[in-house]
Amino acid sequence: MKEYNIRREKLFESLPDHSVALVFAGVSKIASEDAHLPFLANRNFFYLTGIEQENSVLMLIKCPGERKEYLFVDEYDEVKERWTGRRLTFEQASEISQIENVYAYSNFDTMLSMALTRENNMYGQINTVFIDLSDELKIAQNKSTQLFKEELSSKYIHLEFKNLYPLVVELRLVKSQAEINELVEAINNTSIGINDLLNNLHIGISEHELADRFEYYGKTHGRLDLAFETIIGSGENTIILHHPIAQQDRIIEFDDIVQFDLGYRYHGYNADISRAYPVSGQFTDKQRAIYEAVLECNKAVIDYIKPGLTIMDLNEYARNVLRGECLKRKLIKSEEDIVTYFIHNVSHFLGLDTHDVGDRQRKLAPGNVITVEPGLYFPDLKIGIRIEDDVLVTESGSICLSKGIKKEADDIERLLKNRR
Repeated sequence: MKEYNIRREKLFESLPDHSVALVFAGVSKIASEDAHLPFLANRNFFYLTGIEQENSVLMLIKCPGERKEYLFVDEYDEVKERWTGRRLTFEQASEISQIENVYAYSNFDTMLSMALTRENNMYGQINTVFIDLSDELKIAQNKSTQLFKEELSSKYIHLEFKNLYPLVVELRLVKSQAEINELVEAINNTSIGINDLLNNLHIGISEHELADRFEYYGKTHGRLDLAFETIIGSGENTIILHHPIAQQDRIIEFDDIVQFDLGYRYHGYNADISRAYPVSGQFTDKQRAIYEAVLECNKAVIDYIKPGLTIMDLNEYARNVLRGECLKRKLIKSEEDIVTYFIHNVSHFLGLDTHDVGDRQRKLAPGNVITVEPGLYFPDLKIGIRIEDDVLVTESGSICLSKGIKKEADDIERLLKNRR
């Protein structure tokens, strides 16, 4: 919980004096008619407060020599709670967020008005309002933070309005040791879930049974949520990068490769792991050739990572490594062929979002956590193989956080021969 104090203090350092910052949790989205999708708080709001409850707002006020923090949450409503479940009390919200000043959400507009008006302003003169303008962030069913900003700017024409999002991104990109610990826990749980799948991987089981089993295992071992919709592809479905759960109905056969792309979430932080396994327990010659080409690229990119490079640099390096590996194994006929079989980026940032904040052009820095996921996809052979690890960028290179999940071809064959 001390983390949230540290994060807000860092954000305060980025704010100018005479400013207000607003971060919204958002509201649950309508799936259809009166049915709502499961609620997940805006990750920037969660990062700064630890609160996972809709209709919540964080307000920070920075004046010369003074910093104020206010948290607004739904107040207790006995009737509403009987329908939709319990809400945090003000005391609970304060304990989680470490914010002393917790008020009812119904007081937010009034207290914001007090902070922004010029007359009798207890905070002195406010010049700038920072609002988290994350895409699709709704504070009511028909109101986004973009629209909220427009309403405020027309009412308070003397104020300058800026997007808070880039400032929070800079903080989220560099993971603290506490965040790294959460990611490692998510990865370790994912490793255990994969082992359970391998013990139940057999001819005749369907893709969706494996996906369902991974979700069930997480729910019954720590009530772990999925980091994202589990991808299980076999046979010709391994060449589909994001093989959707609704289409995972293929029955697994003896000579299949099964591609896993999955992960659990732990305290908000996501694992993202890909592995490929021969159902028979042994790779065919062609499967092993493709697998080892991808594996050599995976390991080479992890070794190549260092501060100052960009993800685009890693992409180019991965392409060159895969090109050489494929030519050596006679998987392609010419250097140009690699673009036909290596069709996606090799990396993305990882954290509170599976595809976390940060663009591919920014230079990597110590504390960044990224994926390394080269893959080769041969539609004519009905073989697609992707090997993905989660990697921490350090001062001098990198540390593979998921190194405990076996990926050497010989190790995989031993694992499968020893499955129940």
